Amino acid sequence: MGDLYLTARLKVKDDKVEELKQAALAIVADSRAEEGCISYNVHQSLEDETVFIWRESWKSKAALDEHFEKDYVKNFFGVVNEIAAEPPQITLTNLISE
Repeated sequence: MGDLYLTARLKVKDDKVEELKQAALAIVADSRAEEGCISYNVHQSLEDETVFIWRESWKSKAALDEHFEKDYVKNFFGVVNEIAAEPPQITLTNLISE
């Protein structure tokens, strides 16, 4: 099996955009430093500033599972649970094109 890709979408409450942005950016460096991380990027929608998208690539499902067990990720999800306008949508995929 090849690399694992994660795409996540999160919509936050209108007054929580900056809080989410700060929390999301605070874990980028640690996430990228993980041995199993290939890439880790956070995006903000141009059409709706309350929508954020994560595009990540991991060496394996085990590497991603390890990522989700890190304290800083658990703390981030604690923030997300408080400021999300709707539940996060997370999709895992394998690349089928070259």
